[in-house]
Amino acid sequence: MNEYHLADGSPRYGHRTETPTDQPAIIASVRVEEAAEGAARLGLDEMAAAIDKRLTSAWADRPDKSVAILREQNPEELAAARALVKVHLGSPRQWRMKAQTVRDKQLASVAARRKASGSAREVLALRLGLIVALIAPPAYVVATSQDILKLLIVGAICFVAALVGGHFLTIRARVPVMPSIRGPWLAELREDVVNATLVAILQNKGIAMSPAAAAAGRRGWTSIQEAAAAVALLRR
Repeated sequence: MNEYHLADGSPRYGHRTETPTDQPAIIASVRVEEAAEGAARLGLDEMAAAIDKRLTSAWADRPDKSVAILREQNPEELAAARALVKVHLGSPRQWRMKAQTVRDKQLASVAARRKASGSAREVLALRLGLIVALIAPPAYVVATSQDILKLLIVGAICFVAALVGGHFLTIRARVPVMPSIRGPWLAELREDVVNATLVAILQNKGIAMSPAAAAAGRRGWTSIQEAAAAVALLRR
C-alpha cells in the first residue's frame, strides 16, 4: 500500500474500478495519471531534449511563486501526487533505466537493419580483433619477462589504443549519440511531472485555483511533451 491507493487497492483520486450500484458514477474530468504515465514512456533522447528545452526556457530560471503556493497550501494532494509519480516512475535511477529500455526498443529497427546489411558482423569482427590486439602484448610481456616497468609501459600503450580503437569503432558502427542525463536536471523534470499531477488531482477534487496557477503547474509537463514530439519528428 502507498499514499496513492486506498485500503481496497483503488486509486485515491481519479477513476475508480468499481462504483456502488445505488449511486451514480462520478466521472473524473481530469486523468490524474496522465503525466506520470506519459513520463514513464519517455526514452533517454526525449529526456535529454526535455532537459535542454527546460534549461533554455525563461520560465524555468526560477521557481514559479504560484506553483510554490499551490504546493504549500495542498500538502495532502502534493503527497498523493508524489506517491502516484513514484508508482509509475519508481526511483530516479529506475526511471532512467526505464528510459534506457525505451531507447533500446526505439533503436531495435536500426540494429536489425545493420544486422541485415552485414555491417554488424563487420563491427563485431573489428571489436574481437581489437580485444585480441589489446590482450596479446601484456600477455606476451608477462610470459617472457618479469620487468614491471616494461609491463607498465605496454599497459599504458594498450590503454591509449583502447580509447582510440573504441572511438574508431563507435564511429564505424554509427552508434547514435548517447544522451547525458544529469541527476539534478532529471529531478527538475520529475518535479514538473509532480506539479502537473498535483494540478490534475486538485481539478479532480473540484478545488478552486486560478487559471494562471493551473497553467504554471502544467507548464513543465507541457514542455516535456513538446520536446518529446520534436524528437519523434526527427525519427520519421
